[in-house]
Amino acid sequence: MPFRPMAAFAAAAVLLTAALPAGAEAPARRRAARAVAAPAPAVPETPGAGVPAVVVASPGQAVDIALSRAPVLRSAEAGRRAALGELVQAGLPPNPEARLDNQSFAASGPYRGGSPLETGVGLSQRIETGGKRQARVEASGRALALTGLDAEAVRLDLAREVVRALAGAVAGARAAEISRERVRLADEVLRATRARVEAGREPFVQQRRAEVARETAAVGFERSQREAAAARRALAVLLAVPRVEVAADRAAWFDDLGPRPDPARAPALPPGQLDQVRLDALVDQRRAELDLQRRIAVPDVTVNGAVSRFREASQTAAGTAFVLGLSVPLPVFDRNQGNILRAGAEVNRAEADAERGRLHLDAALADAERRLDQAWRAADSLRRAVLPAAREAAGFAREGYAAGKFSLLEVLDAQGALSNVREQLNAALLEVQQVRADIARLRGRAADPALAAAPVGAPVRRPSP
Repeated sequence: MPFRPMAAFAAAAVLLTAALPAGAEAPARRRAARAVAAPAPAVPETPGAGVPAVVVASPGQAVDIALSRAPVLRSAEAGRRAALGELVQAGLPPNPEARLDNQSFAASGPYRGGSPLETGVGLSQRIETGGKRQARVEASGRALALTGLDAEAVRLDLAREVVRALAGAVAGARAAEISRERVRLADEVLRATRARVEAGREPFVQQRRAEVARETAAVGFERSQREAAAARRALAVLLAVPRVEVAADRAAWFDDLGPRPDPARAPALPPGQLDQVRLDALVDQRRAELDLQRRIAVPDVTVNGAVSRFREASQTAAGTAFVLGLSVPLPVFDRNQGNILRAGAEVNRAEADAERGRLHLDAALADAERRLDQAWRAADSLRRAVLPAAREAAGFAREGYAAGKFSLLEVLDAQGALSNVREQLNAALLEVQQVRADIARLRGRAADPALAAAPVGAPVRRPSP
């Protein structure tokens, strides 16, 4: 029970008051009055209080602000551009090599001080074989497509977190208003109780009960204010703004339950669901990497061409020769076995992760649909039947207490029941909006699923920088 310490304090106050002698009752009343009149501790100011707040009226507006300002999106775009640079680099061939040979640069005997016996100028070019360049482009293209899908996932995740944070901020503000109303009702009961005590129709212990109930409500109000401020700060961080206000009293979208969920409908992810496409794209990228490593095992051929100038030591004869060479590494020891083994294991791991991820996505969607159905039913029942009955009962209790028909305990119980129902409805509406955000994220589609899901070997479109 959240208010068990206050209940213990109330019981102690009742016993202490009952034990007071008649002469001490008046000072006790004065001390109680001063305690009630004392102001509640001030809530610390929100950081950036001097900066104008950004007023958010709807989830769409909040998402637009976040998508235009959030640093996480710039980070995702930087990652995409880095993958684009790798794709550009993958399509470049090896550079040719120039060679200058100067034989007998420093000699002795008859060759001392003369010009070199042989001078040669040549070029060499490594020719990639086995389709290495095409495989590199394929693997880099798959990595670029995967990075683009990651950037889309960041956008959808940000939109979900913003909607959840906005709903939490609205619910926090409304919880603070409910607590404020609880304090107001406690003040009314306290004033009525004082009047009845002064008129001699109630013992002083009833006033102490009303004072304890009022102080309990004040403590709850202070806590709800702090929680509402924390929720606004969390939303401001997601929106990348100093301060934010949510206009909870005008948030009609928060009260909209939408259509009733159909529990008989089997939840199913739509075709092209982003997370499934990402899983498939990761498998394709790992397969392309395995294909590249297999092709790297094929030795490359290096072609050499040179022009050489020969001279005899007597400097009486000279000649020119054209030299052509060909070199091929012998794959005796290094056949890229380790990288092929690693790439194959990465393919197996990606396939297992994809299978596990699909099962997790199906289970997450089914659980979210179940939670939405429960929250929707609870909110609908509380709003249609429970809340009107609690309001009517609280009104009757206050009127009856003023007329002397009900006891103070009955009034406090009716007010507590009304506040609890309002808090339960607020929590149910919050659950509905947050679960809807989760379902929207789970049903999010990839912007270009065909690009990422193309089979290995198909041409990959190179996006613009």
